Amino acid sequence: MNILNQIVVIMLNISLWSGRKKLRPEDLAANGIEVDKLPPGTLASLGTKRIIAPEALNPFSALKKEAERICLAKGVRFLGGFAIPKENVDKLVEELKEIKQRFQETKESLLSDYDKEIDKWIAENPPEWAAVIRAAIEPASTIDQAMHFNFAPVVVGSPEGMEDTNEGLDEETDGLLGQLYHEVRMQAKTAFEASFVGRKEITRKALRPILSMREKLLGLSFLDPEIAEAIQAIDQVIDKVPKTGPIIGTDLDMIAGLVGRRLANIGRPLPPEPEPEPEAVEEEAPAEEEVEILEERIVFNSPPALLKQKKRAPLVFDF
Repeated sequence: MNILNQIVVIMLNISLWSGRKKLRPEDLAANGIEVDKLPPGTLASLGTKRIIAPEALNPFSALKKEAERICLAKGVRFLGGFAIPKENVDKLVEELKEIKQRFQETKESLLSDYDKEIDKWIAENPPEWAAVIRAAIEPASTIDQAMHFNFAPVVVGSPEGMEDTNEGLDEETDGLLGQLYHEVRMQAKTAFEASFVGRKEITRKALRPILSMREKLLGLSFLDPEIAEAIQAIDQVIDKVPKTGPIIGTDLDMIAGLVGRRLANIGRPLPPEPEPEPEAVEEEAPAEEEVEILEERIVFNSPPALLKQKKRAPLVFDF
């Protein structure tokens, strides 16, 4: 309950329209395709057909991802939504309201140009498929109902009388810390691959994901006292980085280690530092005196038959 009292769960309810309809056998038959030779439905399905260009719907997917991204920047996934520290909720709600407004404006623009977008898509495809596309067109009112953007901040708690017996909620709450660490690890690995692998220098722009992870950890630091150690490690590295100019050499190695080793393994035991490989030692060729002594030992320890053979047969090399 102490943790639940410090968070608000943001529930996103965003529905998109795919712009697709099920492809039917009669659609193929209308264009001379022998449907009786198609595999049975238990083996394969026909898939779908587009009735509008995907570019016309991409802005809606982008807005949905933007809403999820800003929720993840301040919180963690929880109960189908996002657990947000209470002190960050007001600002996040304002940002979501702005995205919701843009979503509505984009939808109104699409609906006003709906017929033009359909005609444009038909013109971009072979003419023999025009009738198939037109037969699948949905009215604009259906699209309006299918697409919506909404969200709701909710407070989570057990019903009265179940405060001590709600094991499911207890387990979900206990998993918040593990979920936080998992999300930070994924973010760190993505940042490391994008900004550090194969680079001999970076700019301060590469520090943005690190600062984002710091903000996320700081807001949820009440989940575990050890989170403060990770924040302190970030601060120590950032303070040592030059304020201007490219970041190279030991400074780059220091930041790469923070992201690729410390943050990419947060919540787990740190992997051991790699041990330096031993230097190869070249064996010196034996001196002539040592060769003679070695030959004497071989002869002395050899069986009589082999000794006779060695005396009679000179050494022969194949190279």
